[in-house]
Amino acid sequence: MPRRDIDNIRSRTGVDLTGLTARRVSVDSVENTIRKDMEAAVKTHLALQGNLPAEVKQAVESTAKTAAATAVELSVARAAEEATRDVGRKNLTSRFDEKIKVAADSLGHISQSNEVDEVLRKRSELLAKKRDSLVAAGFSGEEAMQILLADIGARAH
Repeated sequence: MPRRDIDNIRSRTGVDLTGLTARRVSVDSVENTIRKDMEAAVKTHLALQGNLPAEVKQAVESTAKTAAATAVELSVARAAEEATRDVGRKNLTSRFDEKIKVAADSLGHISQSNEVDEVLRKRSELLAKKRDSLVAAGFSGEEAMQILLADIGARAH
């Protein structure tokens, strides 16, 4: 991959690859794989048999070394980016768990109150009166119920 791809990843992810790019990381197994693939491709493309000419072999080796270093740098950058995403996800999950705990504790506290039954009974009476008023105004029972449900849903947001 071109060198500009490394620069784009470095600026996009905020990952500092200065140490890696300054000394060009070398991973022999990656370099060997790339070099072998390149040699085969060059031989096929140029219709060559046997060993590559020295100048071509040198160009392939040099390019393979650069390509391998770039592949390693990109892999490290991608791994760092993924690790950063994972940390963010864990943080988000923890915050969500805390909110769920607060909600559960609040519901537990509310359900233990002696006033809850009275509040719920009064709320039900008010909803029944509202439904009856809608029916008296000419809405069918089903229409009145849909209006009540829409009203309850709108207040929830």
